[in-house]
Amino acid sequence: MSGNWQRFCNHLYVCDPVGLRLDTSRMRAGDELFERLDGAMREAYDAMHQLERGAIANPDEHRMVGHYWLRAPDLAPDSEIRGEIADCFARIRSFAEDVQTGRIASPTGEPFKNL
Repeated sequence: MSGNWQRFCNHLYVCDPVGLRLDTSRMRAGDELFERLDGAMREAYDAMHQLERGAIANPDEHRMVGHYWLRAPDLAPDSEIRGEIADCFARIRSFAEDVQTGRIASPTGEPFKNL
């Protein structure tokens, strides 16, 4: 095996649960990089999972953050939030369809041409 290929194999970090692949083979990092970062990476992933499950991210305002739930509503921590996201998406799709079909028109009655 060539040195570059072996270095790539040694420096490819794969985290299947979150779909992350990180190639550090071209960085000036020693072979022990992943061993050194393992604890911090595990803490970061754990914190991310806590946020996905609805942990309070902003204690001053006592609120969750979940903008990523809009891309993956099934990650939302409860059925109420998932339902709100699904309902909002349905209303947006309905509005877009009404605009595209002309059921919603401009104030002059003309169909929208540029939005």
